[in-house]
Amino acid sequence: MAEDTPPQAGPKKPLTKPQAITLMVIGGVLLVLAIFIPTEPGSTAQMVKIGVGVVGFCLLCAGAYLRPMPPKA
Repeated sequence: MAEDTPPQAGPKKPLTKPQAITLMVIGGVLLVLAIFIPTEPGSTAQMVKIGVGVVGFCLLCAGAYLRPMPPKA
């Protein structure tokens, strides 16, 4: 019988270093734009701004999670 290998922790397909940095920069820019663009409270523009901020935060976290990790010694 073949032995099963234990599943590896972390992402299955990590990004390359430039891809991860690009993803984090895009997420950071979207998050900063959502913070500094003024909108009227209760308007549709504010809802769009909140959505852009959430997407930016998610991209920032995804880029950090999928970054290449150095091999363990």
